[in-house]
Amino acid sequence: MKWLNHKTLFLLILSLLVVGVNGQQGNYVNQRKALENQRKELVKKIQDTKKVLEETRKKQNKTLADLQVISRQIENREKVINTVADEIAMLEKQIVEQQVIISNLRDDITRLKQDYGKSLLGAYKQRNVYDKVMFVFAAQSFNQAIKRIQYLNQLGDFRKHQAELILHTQQQIIQELNEIIAAKREKQGLIVLKESEKKELEVDKKEESAVLVKLQEREKELRRTLAENERAARKLNDAIADLIQKEIAAARKKEEESRKREGTTNPKTTAGVTKPKTTEANKPKTASGDMYLTPEAQRLSNDFESNKNALPWPVERGTLAERFGTHAHPTLKGVMINNNGVDIQTQPGSPVRSVFKGTVKSIFSIPGMGKIVLISHGKYYTAYAKLASVNVKEGQSVDTRETIGNVLTNDDDETEVHFEIWKVQEKQNPELWLKN
Repeated sequence: MKWLNHKTLFLLILSLLVVGVNGQQGNYVNQRKALENQRKELVKKIQDTKKVLEETRKKQNKTLADLQVISRQIENREKVINTVADEIAMLEKQIVEQQVIISNLRDDITRLKQDYGKSLLGAYKQRNVYDKVMFVFAAQSFNQAIKRIQYLNQLGDFRKHQAELILHTQQQIIQELNEIIAAKREKQGLIVLKESEKKELEVDKKEESAVLVKLQEREKELRRTLAENERAARKLNDAIADLIQKEIAAARKKEEESRKREGTTNPKTTAGVTKPKTTEANKPKTASGDMYLTPEAQRLSNDFESNKNALPWPVERGTLAERFGTHAHPTLKGVMINNNGVDIQTQPGSPVRSVFKGTVKSIFSIPGMGKIVLISHGKYYTAYAKLASVNVKEGQSVDTRETIGNVLTNDDDETEVHFEIWKVQEKQNPELWLKN
């Protein structure tokens, strides 16, 4: 019985080893899947940017936006190369570990076959049924006879489990070998992709250098353009801030009028008791961020917030030309530029769409910014500038991804949408809200 317990323990340990191996392989699969999805997203961005670059390469005079698009393409290619390198490293680690697993499994199956052979030999020597019967009847007590019967049954089950485990281990070895072959093929494909991206990266870097040189030769023109863009951006900022402030004031006035009407129509709360007069000191406080929102507007604000990092882009295909915030000018040394939103370069004539359901609050124009549409989403606002045409009206409700106009191509052949997100009077980074 002691010998049988040792064998049972061995089988249990081997079974746990197989379960552990499968768990580790599952972790590898999940990690590789995440890297693969990341790579596919980056490749999609590269493909979208390629279409924009095709338009850029047709131009005689390159612009700052063209340089920024090329820079984004280089950035995405470098990310793809790094992601592919991570995938290759993970596959190499997986292949090594699978080879170790196969070696261990082969050792295990050798031991199993040896033990199984000894077990069969013992069974052959004791093949006479009469011997088994005598083994039971030779017991010195009834309890001992029962234990001997149990022992014989366990011995038979043990041999059966041995055969099953040998077969399972053989199948595990075949599966691991097939996975190694598949991993090596995938690794080879990734190596080819990595080398291809490296070659494309060199081409992009050469193009970036050439465009940079041409732009630096036009420093005076760039400074003039920068000044014009800054004036247009300030006008847009002031216009949006003023519109939001007016809406807050209108909402506040409406709320105060509603409270006055309630005070007039319902002066008493209980018999003989006059309702206290509402004053500035005791009236309910409402934060400026709440803007006296109706329940519907508050729900819309909550819905907008819950879609952070998941909002669709304002154009179906495009590439980020300029990021949010303050950063160094790419060609003018010592010059800082500030962007209240993001600029997305796209193809001429592309439709511009609302990133979330809401209400069109204002449509206006600013020189250098084209036509602008401001959409309210509760206490959030989205602004779409540099539009050539608009096909919505003020007060109109729009849905997510509904077309609101078409992108403008300016005199420098730049085709881009300027997009901003405001939370009341606080400017947001659109990159943190749009789906990556």
